[in-house]
Amino acid sequence: MGTSYDLDVNEQSLLNSIKEGDEKAFEYLFKSYYPHLVLFAQKYLNDRDLSESLVQDVFVNMWMKREDMSIRSLKGFLVVAVRNKCNNELKHQKVVREFEKSNETTPIEELPHYNDEIYLNKINEVIDQLPAQRKRIFRMSRMDGLKYREIADKLNISPKTVEVQMGKSLKFLREKLQPLKRQLLGLFL
Repeated sequence: MGTSYDLDVNEQSLLNSIKEGDEKAFEYLFKSYYPHLVLFAQKYLNDRDLSESLVQDVFVNMWMKREDMSIRSLKGFLVVAVRNKCNNELKHQKVVREFEKSNETTPIEELPHYNDEIYLNKINEVIDQLPAQRKRIFRMSRMDGLKYREIADKLNISPKTVEVQMGKSLKFLREKLQPLKRQLLGLFL
């Protein structure tokens, strides 16, 4: 449509333009609300990068679903969407922390003697089955001891991406190593 917008633009006409795929209208919306929404998200998350990432996700989702939108208030919709994203992120972080706590086990070196090589080889085989980027992130975290932010900086990705990839890695490893875990526990029971 190529419409130019000013600050007292009618919300409904802006929404209609976005629904029709008007990128300039969407860009106007993004530039108008993005900084405020990032600050809003930061109050929940205390993490600027994560806040920016979540707000961007809200806008991407909005653009992808623009044709099916039924929004009464742009500001209300965006604030609620960002708040919900933040709450979901906080719940996810809690689950990750609880999972990591529950998986804090005795290091292999401290367990009674068994054939270390067989088990370590099996663990490495399973790690090698991870997709290349996920395997790299996993090794940087668990073997090199880097924090998610450090990994993100080195790989030029967001800390959220690192967190998601680590979650997928841990889930995969849990599933694949379950028989090994049972076998190990059988040695010490």
